[in-house]
Amino acid sequence: MPQPDERPQTLPLSRWARLSPLLDELLDTPDALRPATLLRLCQAHADLADELQALACSAQQAALGRFLTGTGAEMPAVASTRAGQRLGAYTLEEPLGQGGTGSVWRARRDDGRFTGQVAIKLLHLSLLGRAGAERFQREGQVLARLTHPHIARLLDAGVAPGGQPYLVIELVQGQRIDQHCLQRRLSVAARLALFAEVLSAVAHAHSHLVIHRDIKPANVLVGDDGRVKLLDFGIAKLLESDTQAAEATALTREAGRVLTPEFAAPEQLQGQAITTATDVHGLGLLLYQLLSGQMPPRRQAGHELPPPSRAMQDASERRQVEGDLDTIVQRALKTDAAERYATVSAMAEDLERFRDGRPVLAQRDSAAYRARKWVARNKAATAVAAATVLALVGGAHAQVAVLLALATGALLALWQLQAARAQAVRAIEAQRRAEEVKQFISSIFSESRPREGSGGVVTAIDLLQSARLRIEAELAGNAPMAAELGVLVAASCENLGHVAAAREALNAALPRCLQAFGPRHALSLQARCLDVGVAHAESNTVYTEPLMPALIADLRQAQPPQHRLLAEALREQSYLLAKLNQEEPSLASVREAVELARSQLGPTDEETMAALGLLANTYQHFKRMDEAVAATEALMQVTRQAYGAQRPHTILCENERLHAYSLTLVCRPAEAEPLARQVMADRTLLDVETTQAVMLTQSLLAMCLGGQGRYAEAIALAEGVLAQQRRLYADGNWDTAAFAWRLAGYFLASRRHAETVAALDEEDRFWARHPGEPPDLKMRRLHARALLAAWQGDFDSAEALAQSILDDAARRRPTDRVQALHILATVARLRGDDNAVEQAQHALDAPLAPYQMLQLARSQTEQGLAWLDAGQLAQAEAMLDQAQATLDRAQVLPQTLLRCDAAIGQARLMLHRQDHAGAALTLRWVEQAWRTLNPDSIWHAQAQWLLMKAEHTGDPTATSRLRHVLASSPLSVMRRLVNP
Repeated sequence: MPQPDERPQTLPLSRWARLSPLLDELLDTPDALRPATLLRLCQAHADLADELQALACSAQQAALGRFLTGTGAEMPAVASTRAGQRLGAYTLEEPLGQGGTGSVWRARRDDGRFTGQVAIKLLHLSLLGRAGAERFQREGQVLARLTHPHIARLLDAGVAPGGQPYLVIELVQGQRIDQHCLQRRLSVAARLALFAEVLSAVAHAHSHLVIHRDIKPANVLVGDDGRVKLLDFGIAKLLESDTQAAEATALTREAGRVLTPEFAAPEQLQGQAITTATDVHGLGLLLYQLLSGQMPPRRQAGHELPPPSRAMQDASERRQVEGDLDTIVQRALKTDAAERYATVSAMAEDLERFRDGRPVLAQRDSAAYRARKWVARNKAATAVAAATVLALVGGAHAQVAVLLALATGALLALWQLQAARAQAVRAIEAQRRAEEVKQFISSIFSESRPREGSGGVVTAIDLLQSARLRIEAELAGNAPMAAELGVLVAASCENLGHVAAAREALNAALPRCLQAFGPRHALSLQARCLDVGVAHAESNTVYTEPLMPALIADLRQAQPPQHRLLAEALREQSYLLAKLNQEEPSLASVREAVELARSQLGPTDEETMAALGLLANTYQHFKRMDEAVAATEALMQVTRQAYGAQRPHTILCENERLHAYSLTLVCRPAEAEPLARQVMADRTLLDVETTQAVMLTQSLLAMCLGGQGRYAEAIALAEGVLAQQRRLYADGNWDTAAFAWRLAGYFLASRRHAETVAALDEEDRFWARHPGEPPDLKMRRLHARALLAAWQGDFDSAEALAQSILDDAARRRPTDRVQALHILATVARLRGDDNAVEQAQHALDAPLAPYQMLQLARSQTEQGLAWLDAGQLAQAEAMLDQAQATLDRAQVLPQTLLRCDAAIGQARLMLHRQDHAGAALTLRWVEQAWRTLNPDSIWHAQAQWLLMKAEHTGDPTATSRLRHVLASSPLSVMRRLVNP
């Protein structure tokens, strides 16, 4: 008989149509009767017997319940022939286990990009065509939403050649949590610490609307590093809306068959509604087993389960569990789901109270109970009190003294009870306010109306603006609630890229926060951080500079610690310092943010990735490109692990955009373009309106195109971006200046004088309105104006500007020196100076960073043309060939404007050798490039004149016109073409 995984991977539809109902009948048969049923079916359908027996074997292995763990007893041999099979980028190595939905394999990714081991889960063929395929697909969707250090991560997904879907999951090397505790004889405290990690994982799942529904020891592993990993969301049920819940799906019905009965909650066994309380029950069973070492007895009708301490043999451990821990477990295991802990977080809080020696909320409250807890927590204080009274009254009254000491403790406990009650009142008030907030937000959606002229569409910003106006109209007298909602609205507006709307909401909310809660309250600190972030989006560093020290100091002292806000504030401080051109302080601040977020929030937390992204951005800002690219590559790997299966995702978009931007800065635009287009497609889905994020992505794509020499496309995109920016931000911001500069750069490369000057003037106007321009931004505009002057024949102005750049480079930025030397070399050649070769050599000898390949190509081209004008043809040819090779390395496309100067020089060399056909072939595309981007310019005329010479064509009128244009040019090199 064939082994289950050796059967054909696909079956003819007609054969499967006969097999499917037989398999349904077999799987619906109780286990005890299944062999007889299988025999009967095989006899009745002899031609299907082999396949039916193979599928039955697969179902039997599924019942072993060791899916994704590989920790149970030895399983039957499975699919040895699959070893070595490729599934996408992965190679199967060995089977790990079988489960209710599929088989699990150890696999390795070795496609040349990444190498490492993973677990691959393949859907059982026995479930194809049934609800199992739907359940398997759902598992992938569920895992993709969960990113937590204690949940096995979904890494990839695909379909095997035979049609089996598969999931690629983090390979967990470890042991079942119950076996780990028993074999290592862990203390009660150590077991509770592991269980707290399980609670954290389940709470994270619930926060993403996911219920596990099958929490049991086999689904909780302790890795070799001692950390818990929660596995197998295969029957997890996404929380549904009322409409969805009303439609019972095959998936929901099938899930009931896969649950583990001994770990199921009463409502699961009875087919009732599944809620987060179902997982609370599973957690209670798991904690019972971890504490007692065994499963609880079967629940008797009408009775609750006994406490775990009754099943414990060790007297010392039993005393630790008796009382509070028993009560916590029993509350989690209540038959009525409504009587259990309302949330996993509530259960976690009670366990934390137990570990701290504080009263647990599950216990019935009393003064005596709180007194005992106080004495247990304050043994030293009680002993001191007893000793003090003993010293005062003498040994004869020792018993009385002890009673007095205990009475003192009781009085203190009563005081604590009053404090606790006051805290409870505050908690009730907070809960009431939360409910009011929830109702208010709900009303915003339920009462929304399309704005005038919107075509019946209500956008997110419409709802937020409506909420802001209603806060002022309805909640002005309720400062705490107005503050809380105002900060929420402001943060949402900022997330959507609507900076002006965020500022309006924040201007009202921040003073309310400070008045109602004080400056160090968590909400006030959040509002202050948001205030700084919005100000930076407004390019208002003058406003934020005096605020940052106090904000950072308050966050460092905040209790409880505000790690996330502190990391965010450190990022904002780094951003501010970078704009003030303070390199090392800026990097120190963002590095601290990275380490804080990574250690306190986890390596894949959003804040950690935001800090890593800013670190890369800061490296870019300070021209440390190798470090920037390395940082974005590391960031990309983490981001795709966390969000790769959730595309489109905002964080994935932003980090991919940042990586693509890094690639363009190191002259790798062709690699960046597909990434930029992917981000653009995702942004279109995420942002229905044009937001700052959309414009940044469009500008990035323009950079990719411009870097390859595709200036016509780049200019069209960049002009659209700048027009959108002007509409959204009339007064401009940092991005306005950046967009204007990029457009100026494309016009500059096309040598379109008027458009370049207009774009440069716009950036000038922006910085005139916003003091604090970084010096390097001013220098790059001076460089552009100097080149324009040289190309216009205004050589004195060009030299003066170049000299000012050289003077500044000597004082401040040595990297600008090569640009100034290039301008002087260009002036010398265009003017026909005798020292043009020497000037070009100075520019070529200036040190450059490895990523500055375009600047190197320009210097090589300038040197080659200078040698050509000087009649040193061999040197000219070699240098122009080097320039073209450098442009190849910079991923500049052939026959684009960036190559025109070098191509003109090469065509002139061909004409000198009488290779008219070769020269004509080159000059045709050069003429076409200038005609497309800058027709009727002196550069277009140069290409036309040389092409006529190469082709021996041209009517007298055209020849006369071109001769006049070139002869009257202020550029000596143009005049020499017609008057050698």
